[in-house]
Amino acid sequence: MVKTAVSWVLVGMFAYLWWWTAYQWSYLNSPGNVWTAGFVLFSLISLVVLTRNARAAGSGMFDGLVGTVRVFLPSLPWIVLAAVVLRLVRWVHTGISADPIDHLTHSVVAVLVAGITTALWYGAIVNAKQD
Repeated sequence: MVKTAVSWVLVGMFAYLWWWTAYQWSYLNSPGNVWTAGFVLFSLISLVVLTRNARAAGSGMFDGLVGTVRVFLPSLPWIVLAAVVLRLVRWVHTGISADPIDHLTHSVVAVLVAGITTALWYGAIVNAKQD
């Protein structure tokens, strides 16, 4: 019961971190640069990857959480590759922006933060179920 309660407290904390990063962090949400849609898209992609990955079970309080993030990390470079391709396709479709390196950097940061924060709250949920 305590493990479940602590895990759901962590879900709330990590969910807030995800929300704040997606909607409030000035790096991703400054005038002319709103990356929330990409952040949400790659959070959903990360969630799909997390659900197909093997569960990382553990006996300790935080083993499930840490294990979920650890199992997810090898997928991050591939998700970043998908984000880079998305950015390239957008440039072909709409034209290159004024500062392509800045846009590419923002895309990669958004994907990395979306993936890690999604893995954290997902891992806390998985940990809550392992009573």
